[in-house]
Amino acid sequence: MSKILVISAHQDLNQSVSNQLILQELENHFGDKISVRRLSDLYPDFKIDVPAEQNALVQADVVLFQYPTFWFNTPAILKKWLDDVWLYGFAYGEGGDKLHGKKLLVSTSTGSPEGVYNGEIVAKIEDLVKPVKHLALYSGFEWQGVYPLYGALYIAGVHNDEHLAQLQNNAKAHAKTLIEKLESLV
Repeated sequence: MSKILVISAHQDLNQSVSNQLILQELENHFGDKISVRRLSDLYPDFKIDVPAEQNALVQADVVLFQYPTFWFNTPAILKKWLDDVWLYGFAYGEGGDKLHGKKLLVSTSTGSPEGVYNGEIVAKIEDLVKPVKHLALYSGFEWQGVYPLYGALYIAGVHNDEHLAQLQNNAKAHAKTLIEKLESLV
């Protein structure tokens, strides 16, 4: 089986119901075939260990970005990680072929329901992810698409237990979809 690398880019994973549960389900299913890099835990100061991150990428066959969409964009830690890690001579340019042939997909959660991302006021999720898609293609990845989990917002004290249970069920179903996709790639 191929090696799967998950780049988790949530600015406060301890506050997330859905992203935490998705990662847990992936780790439980794949065991030692998956490596999860929790960027906010590894780099709370945003000082990225570039060699460690490049090594993790080199060892992977499939890369999954798991992050919440905030204000219609990637979290700042993911952008910083991309800027620091995907360097000339590694991800592009002369000798920059280290990511060629690897597969990349995005799983993103949103606070708002799917209907908000209709392309009128707010862009469709596929359009919001285009910068990541084009970074991947430019770097030689084989793009595998985006898998959104809409309406994943939970605020303790605002939402009730029934809402929490529904979010947990949705996150588990989303993780199952990701597992099926990942299984087809490895």
